[in-house]
This record gives sequence, C-alpha cells and structure tokens, in this order.
Amino acid sequence: MAFFPWKRFLRSKTAWFSLLVMLVFGLVAVLAPWLAPHDPTKWSFSQTNLPPMWVNDAAGAGVAEFPLGTDRVGRDILSRMIYGTRTSFILAFTAVPLAALIGTLLGLIAGFRGGRLDTLIVLLTDIFQSLPGIMFMVVLILIFRSILAPTWLAGLVTLVIGYAAVSWVSLARLVRINVLMIKSRLFVEAAAALGASRRYIITHHLLPNVLHVILAWIINNIPAIIILEAVLGYIGVGVTGATEGGEFNVVSWGGLFFAGRSAFSRNPLILILPSLSLMLVCVSFILFSDMINEITHQEQQ
Repeated sequence: MAFFPWKRFLRSKTAWFSLLVMLVFGLVAVLAPWLAPHDPTKWSFSQTNLPPMWVNDAAGAGVAEFPLGTDRVGRDILSRMIYGTRTSFILAFTAVPLAALIGTLLGLIAGFRGGRLDTLIVLLTDIFQSLPGIMFMVVLILIFRSILAPTWLAGLVTLVIGYAAVSWVSLARLVRINVLMIKSRLFVEAAAALGASRRYIITHHLLPNVLHVILAWIINNIPAIIILEAVLGYIGVGVTGATEGGEFNVVSWGGLFFAGRSAFSRNPLILILPSLSLMLVCVSFILFSDMINEITHQEQQ
C-alpha cells in the first residue's frame, strides 16, 4: 500500500496520546542543555546523597537547588534524568534507522532477485538469528571498548554498531516475504512486461508497498533499543564502563539504573523516575505502531 490514511490515523485518541508523549520526551532530549539545572557529570562531595527537596527528616534535608536530590558523589539526579533522555533518543534514532537500512536493502535484494543470492541472504539471516542477541551485543561492546577511547561518544557508537549488527535480521525477513508476495501481482508483472527497469520496479512498486512494514518495524524497535540500553547499563555494560567507581561519566537511563541499585533505600526516585520514563516512552511507541498496523490492515481489506 503506497498511500497511508493519515486522516483516519490522526482521528485516533491513542495516536494523539502517543504523539504527545513522544513529542514531550523528544523536546526534553533536544533541549537538555537548557533544561538541565546542573552539569550531569559534575561532582560535589559537599552535596552527596541529598534527598528530594520536599524531604526533611532525620536522615537529611533536601534543597531547592537539587529538586530530586543527588547521588553518592553529589551529581544532580534531575540533570542526569534529562541528559539520559537525550542519550536514549540519540541511540534509538541512530541505531534503529541503520539496522532498518541494512534489513531493507538485503530483504529487497533477496525477495526481488531470488536464486543463489536469495539463498545466501537467507542463510546469513539464519546464522545471525541463531546468535543470542544480548550476549552478542555484550561481546561486541567489550571488543570495541578495548579499541575505542572510553568516552560517551565512543560508547554510543559501540552500542549503535552492536544493535544494528544483530537487529537487521527480522526486518530483512519481513521485507523479503512481502516483496515475494508483491512481485507476483499483476501490476508488477505488467510493469516488467512493458520494459520497466529493475530499479524502477523496486523504487516505484515494491518499496512503496513495504514502507508500512518498515515504518512499523522501526517504531517497534525504538523502545527495544531503549530497553536494551537500560538493561545493559543496569548490569554495568552500557554507554561507558559502568563499574563501581568508574561510572561517573555515564549519563543515561541505564547509568541511573546502575547507580540506583545501591541508593534505592536513600532515594528511590533514582530508580522510579527513569523506570516511569522508560515505560511511558515504550508504551507510546508501541501504541503508535499498533495503530499503524491496525489502520493499514483495515485499508488492505
């Protein structure tokens, strides 16, 4: 289906809720340097383990300068939450499109060309699909981490490469199956009989009719990579080396999960707030994808 019914889509309250949540978090990610009240990596040993500003008990009193409190080295939790949003969105909107590009190209080639090339690509997808995804990611991250400088950008590049290397397989299979079905239809056969080139058939007939599949896959995988970063950060394999005493430059939701393990009793917001943010973002993207699939299915009937 080359045309997507945007009017019907935008009449949906679920779609508007999803768009609103994504827009809010997207703006937080873009405006992080202006929204964050402090440098998220700056230490302040005179302000360590402060509770939220509304807490005033025997264990300590919060201050307005740090609305959500500070961690064990005095870093502002609110600033780290805001910058963590930016890290998650940068990761999602670089790794997922890269994986989509690889999967789409290989799926189109396999489905359209067929023959030995199709067999080779299918074999390649079988090999990659047999690998345990998270373990493969951890191995790639550890390998690249020993090669690249231990910086936030290098860690982000490592995660992007690792995720793209393991996640393109499912989209390649989806695109291949859809191309195999579409290329047997009369309008494709008629275009070929009239002398249309392969490039014309792919760009004007095949690709437009699988765009909704690609779009749904991208939207479904954005929460997947955000969750994966949080999981890897929680176990200490995140944007940078998040080990005790060495996680001070980690500005991500995964880094907050890692730091929150030992600080939950003092300030549960370190875990609760990134968890709620993660849940809201993931639910909004999943609902958005479900709406696209539902409307597309109705249009095709």
